[in-house]
Amino acid sequence: MILIHRDVAWLISIVYFVQGAIGIAGIALPLYLRSSGFSVKEIAYYMSVVAIPWFFKIVYGAISDAFPIFGLRRKPYLLICLFAASLGWFLMSLAPPQMFFLIAAMMIANFGFAAVDVVTDGIVVEHSTEKTAQIYQSISWGARSVGALASGVTGGYLAAMFDYRIIFAMTALLPLISLVMVCFYHERKGEPRPHSNIVTPILKSLKHLLSGDLRWFCFLLIIFSFSSAFFTPLFFYLKEKLGFQERLLGWLSSITWLGAIAGCFIYLNFFKEMRLKKALYLAIWIGFFEILLCLIVQSRETAIMVFFFGGILGYLSLLPMMSSSARLAHGTGVESSLFAVLMGIFNAGQSMCTFFGGWLFDKIGLPLLIVLTAVLSLSGLLVIRRLKSL
Repeated sequence: MILIHRDVAWLISIVYFVQGAIGIAGIALPLYLRSSGFSVKEIAYYMSVVAIPWFFKIVYGAISDAFPIFGLRRKPYLLICLFAASLGWFLMSLAPPQMFFLIAAMMIANFGFAAVDVVTDGIVVEHSTEKTAQIYQSISWGARSVGALASGVTGGYLAAMFDYRIIFAMTALLPLISLVMVCFYHERKGEPRPHSNIVTPILKSLKHLLSGDLRWFCFLLIIFSFSSAFFTPLFFYLKEKLGFQERLLGWLSSITWLGAIAGCFIYLNFFKEMRLKKALYLAIWIGFFEILLCLIVQSRETAIMVFFFGGILGYLSLLPMMSSSARLAHGTGVESSLFAVLMGIFNAGQSMCTFFGGWLFDKIGLPLLIVLTAVLSLSGLLVIRRLKSL
């Protein structure tokens, strides 16, 4: 019988469920910005800037490792960062509709969630053995997916029924649920570590990034993030051109996550034995067709079909990238730090593409933006050829 720590299982299930459930504000936030007079270009700029805290996940992990609070490396940081996440969304409900104040509030919230994500990952790693690692990972991704699936429909309903600021205040309550659960988590005190631990993993990770396959794989992660270029314009195309109401937009979000869960099962059952380099080639072509599929969205029926199959295709292209990231980080001696850096590069790529996508949308419109994004994504095929160890 495999034994897992119940308090750890409950903690990570609640924390990751809440991370997925934050999507209840996913419909309200862009609509609030639009109703406040921001253009699609300005909203894309906003979305890219407020994502900056997610670029520095390795720093949060290194600080929690090197500077215990009262001898504890995880619990105090979770309490502080969950409070920051709640505070950020609460400030969103009060901030005047001006770019500076809205960016400041959301960056506080995203800093809190990014740090919570890293520290919780640390707890998972600490308690993972050969027999329990897959169980904890299943709990983590399962809870996050269930939270995201539920938040789509709920978020659409809330956006249709309540003032956007009220929804932001509701969202501020979600991290407090995790905060209560953290209070019941028992962490054993550890020995203090030298302060150099903050710098050493980062320097070693950067050294690995400048050599071998990882140098080219960083380009591939950025290319893979190209698809985020048209997400914001597509959202407002659905709302303003096709006239989709908030509830339907929420359903589409949940349908996408339903497809993503199906894509995860398909990958695990049919693609997990495939050589990673071959899987990456397939991921690029799948991503190409997933992007072009958005061109046929013209009605409710086509949107439902595209978003469901887009969720499936999205995970079938995402999982080979994540698996390759883990494979390339393995055996470096700084696995967790290097993986965090790779994810930071991926997040930065998405942010940059969101920004430039909003700018291009003003110039060429949505259909050409989608085609251009799809064509550029094929450049990843040239990069994969240079990866020798996969």
